[in-house]
Amino acid sequence: MKIINKIIILILLAATILVLSIWLGLYFVKPSQPSQTSFSKIYSIIIPENNFAAKQRTELFSELSKLIAQPKTIIIISQNHNSAGNENIQTSDQEWNVGQDKINSNKTVVSFLTEKNLATNNPSSFTNEQGISNALLDIRNNFPGAEIVPIIFKNPSKDEISELEKGLYLSCKNCLMVASVSFSDDQPALLAQLHDETSIKYLETLDAQNIFTAAEVDSGSSLALLTMWAKDHNTLRFVLKSNTNSGVIAKDPDAKSTTHISGWYEEGETIKPEDSISFTIAGDMLFARTIYHEFSDDFNEAFSELGNRVFWGTDASAANLEGSITNKKIVDNIRSDNVNFRFSPKIVETLSFMHIKSVSHANNHSNNAGQEGIDTTRSLLDKAGIQIFGGPTVEDVSRVAYFKRDGISLAVIGIEMTLEENQKSIVPIIKEIKKDENMRVIIMPHWGIEYVTKHNLVQEKSAHLWIDAGADAVIGSHPHIIQDAELYKGVPIFYSLGNFLFDQYMSYTKKGLIISGKFTQDGLTLFSLPTQSDALYKPKLIAGEDKTKILDSLYVPFKDYVIDTPAGKVIKISK
Repeated sequence: MKIINKIIILILLAATILVLSIWLGLYFVKPSQPSQTSFSKIYSIIIPENNFAAKQRTELFSELSKLIAQPKTIIIISQNHNSAGNENIQTSDQEWNVGQDKINSNKTVVSFLTEKNLATNNPSSFTNEQGISNALLDIRNNFPGAEIVPIIFKNPSKDEISELEKGLYLSCKNCLMVASVSFSDDQPALLAQLHDETSIKYLETLDAQNIFTAAEVDSGSSLALLTMWAKDHNTLRFVLKSNTNSGVIAKDPDAKSTTHISGWYEEGETIKPEDSISFTIAGDMLFARTIYHEFSDDFNEAFSELGNRVFWGTDASAANLEGSITNKKIVDNIRSDNVNFRFSPKIVETLSFMHIKSVSHANNHSNNAGQEGIDTTRSLLDKAGIQIFGGPTVEDVSRVAYFKRDGISLAVIGIEMTLEENQKSIVPIIKEIKKDENMRVIIMPHWGIEYVTKHNLVQEKSAHLWIDAGADAVIGSHPHIIQDAELYKGVPIFYSLGNFLFDQYMSYTKKGLIISGKFTQDGLTLFSLPTQSDALYKPKLIAGEDKTKILDSLYVPFKDYVIDTPAGKVIKISK
């Protein structure tokens, strides 16, 4: 009995101890601390530089402040909008006023950059620099206490950008880099939209080379540096947060739009963008006669009404060069019966300035300076990185311009047909190119009857022959006037774009077309931009009723394929 009692007492004692232990654990033992918040690995972001998109910039910073750990230092990079100072890359160690607060520059990093000759410390260059100042309030509100390393670019080389990135990686590896950038500017909404699509493609593929040279942005240098930074931090996935277009927002497709893109790079695989290749093509260009007389000191001035960004933002661009460059003396002769078109070597700088990536030499004036002119033109353009295709003879059709992109590439073929009908000569070339199912082919013929608004039978039969062989578009020149269009077997034909830059004074020769668009695996999307030359023959884009009248007539064959978008009417032809 005593043994049983002892057992019962021991059981009760154990139970009491157990209950007491549980009670002590609940009330006196501190619970384990939660694990530290897991932040996203983001080191590279793009923000709108202009206050037109201040709301988008603020929203982006606000979202990022919740995604990433508070950075100690932010590298903020932008275009040198005021062209201040003499150096291509400048920084500053100044203190920044933001309302009643201050933001300090990281003097250690700034000193490193200046000591290594990667940037020049020049605070005066940052006075009224909106690319930096417009972002400071959002930085203070979302990342209080962070210092900045401000950097602005003028005209640095790709090598200078690469060396700067290496220096920043050594001195500020864990810093957040912010690119304050504007994208397409002063373009109609449709063209700005197409340019942005191309820029986004380059961003998604971290294509620093094309971002640096081909994207229509105010600071390709900033974006090229940002993509290098993203790669070095193994953050390869681009997240697009927003893309604004002022023309669309204002419901005015003809207005000179400003666009902005915001987003960031994070961990993950590189995005494979839509397979596409974009293009912009214009008509006849003359740099002789009155054009030479008026603009020989600076041929860039001939495009002052148009600007130099129209051709900038697409993968491929072309126009017809109606003559040859010569090293021989050019006679200043403005007579209308002067049809010997010889061009100054200075036009090469202008073609580069305009971002025209290729020119057709398949026309009846390309041999005006003889073989010396042909050789000089080819040599100078080749050195400038401008492709020249076609020529005055049948044999020259084999000179094809190629624009290579991942997924879809483009070949542009020029053929001179004003002296003879040699349309069959390019059929084998088309068929050979089209053996690659990812190649698209545009034919640029020089053909037709001058000053006649409707195409003739030779033009029509030739275009149909080329399309039957595999051509994806036919875009012609020579008549110096806009001709009609046609849709044949789902392939567009624009028989003549008219003049782009020419000194013919008749009202109908002062109008022209620029065709822009993109090929995708699904088909072709394109649109036309009518142009008008002023009293000094400077081309500019037409807007309003005059534009509508031209396009309504031109788009008749495509009426079942015209889509009215917020940015304007486009022709979308599906395979």
